[in-house]
Amino acid sequence: MKNKIFTLTVSILLWVGCDRREIPTYDTKIHYIEFENATTDSTIFTFIYYPNDDYYDLPVGVKLAGDVADRDMTYNIVVDEELSTVESKHYALPQSMVFRQGMFHDTCYVRLNKTEDLDSKSVRLVLRLVGTSDMPVGKLENSVAVVLFSNTVEQPVWWNSDVETYYLGTYSQKKFLLFLEVTGADLTDATVSEIRAAALEFKRYLIDHKGEPETIEDDGQPMTVPVLGLEEEF
Repeated sequence: MKNKIFTLTVSILLWVGCDRREIPTYDTKIHYIEFENATTDSTIFTFIYYPNDDYYDLPVGVKLAGDVADRDMTYNIVVDEELSTVESKHYALPQSMVFRQGMFHDTCYVRLNKTEDLDSKSVRLVLRLVGTSDMPVGKLENSVAVVLFSNTVEQPVWWNSDVETYYLGTYSQKKFLLFLEVTGADLTDATVSEIRAAALEFKRYLIDHKGEPETIEDDGQPMTVPVLGLEEEF
């Protein structure tokens, strides 16, 4: 996965580098449209967090460069079919895209569909801003957005060494799926207190269901978490 993302990033940066458009210093009389995040900041999404949903409306942040607009402005996003691996069944773009009057930041929603093939693979959706009569595209490095999505299980980025050491212990797919089922928590960008609360909720469940098959790891060892609290019962 890391190699694929790296290759994709290089490809997009080469595309940006080969584009010889010159973006002038922002003219305050013109409104430029850009993605909030730079092209190198890919979005990774999994439906594992939404087991009962057939689709997810992914928020994609856009921003305005230049003076605030005194009216609604139209902009456009297209799918770069050459760099994407999605099929039409995997997504839907909004029918209209309007940057609202008086705002510097806005959001459009791209629908990601949970299709059966996502159970065994990840697909890549590359979105590219296209200028309109209302808003030309601003900085090239903020003109492309990359979304990788699937319905597969991978260790989430937030389950890092600190979470492993102090809260949830060693990662396993079985533990992660049970944690999601019990807490429903996506700890991306969560505070320490939120991580601790979710870990304690999970620990309570492991205590209450000790010895049951779902709380036994595949190697036969009981599932445990190191978060402090409830020690007298664990």
